[in-house]
Amino acid sequence: MEGEFQIRELIDAGKIEADEGQRLIEALHAAESRDRVLRAGLAEIESTKRASLRWALAATGFALLAVVTLVALVLTPTRQPTSTEEIPRIAAELATQDLGMTIDQLERKLRQPGTSRDYRTLSMAYEMRYQESGNETDRQRAAEAGARADRMQRRFSMQGRSGVFGLLFVLIIITAVVMWIVLMYNGLAKRDERVEERWAQVETVLQRRLDLVPQLVETVRGYAEHERQTFTAVTEARAKALGTLQATQGTSPRGPQAAQTVTGAQDELSSALGRLLAIAEQYPDLKASTNFVTLQSQLEGTENRISVERQRYNDSVRDYNSKLRVFPSNVVGGMFGYEGREYFESVAGAEDAVPVDF
Repeated sequence: MEGEFQIRELIDAGKIEADEGQRLIEALHAAESRDRVLRAGLAEIESTKRASLRWALAATGFALLAVVTLVALVLTPTRQPTSTEEIPRIAAELATQDLGMTIDQLERKLRQPGTSRDYRTLSMAYEMRYQESGNETDRQRAAEAGARADRMQRRFSMQGRSGVFGLLFVLIIITAVVMWIVLMYNGLAKRDERVEERWAQVETVLQRRLDLVPQLVETVRGYAEHERQTFTAVTEARAKALGTLQATQGTSPRGPQAAQTVTGAQDELSSALGRLLAIAEQYPDLKASTNFVTLQSQLEGTENRISVERQRYNDSVRDYNSKLRVFPSNVVGGMFGYEGREYFESVAGAEDAVPVDF
């Protein structure tokens, strides 16, 4: 890295103190690691936003279609039937009219589809003219018009009931779909929250190890001052691990690149700590130091807790990913931008690093 190279040149030239230069290098590593994780996170966020927008548009289209269907069912015009209260009024109107002219007007009107009221009026007009003339043809036509009015009356009743049942059916379907989406979303949200809770525990134990490293370095430095290369490697590895951890901003790594960055930095720190602790084998006085023994014991316990919390986190990620990949949860997950999480495992080749052997 160019920045680190320039700092080391300044140290070699005596322009800055070694400790000051090391702090600058540590800050540089932390900033670069943080930038990498942030860039990866931003890329994942943009991808999620685009997917969420597509699903939001699809959901909006579905909602609009449902609303249009409901409005169409409600506003579809229907032929109103003749109510019982209207028959006396129709009879009174016919009594004041010329029956022949009224019948002719209705016959012309009913050449096009009419209402049950029109046919009822025509039937009553023929019936009234039959009573006056005794013409059997008028009686027959009155019966035909009345039968047509009755059929339209029954059809209207059936259409009304069908419309109500259809509206209720659509509402039930929409309600069921909404409830299904809510249940699927809540299940994913709970699993997602569990992943974040487990990651918070992982962060806690990782931070505890980071806090122990400076004390351990200073303790070993007191007995092996000439092991500067090892001290530098541990300090730089700690800075990198701290930077990647801070870059997550309290959330689990999103995307393969961010996960590899965090995991790689932690594995690098473990490797550097292994080399540092190996130095103690060469210094009996260091191994007998109470301070070193205490720090070694604390670090050993922290490593064990890291292993436990790592496994718990991976179990929660496995549960979340399994739920997200099966139907129908994958549909709802895609609608709301949920994506699979990465496991917190050692990167390839990390098993070949120098072990932290207590």
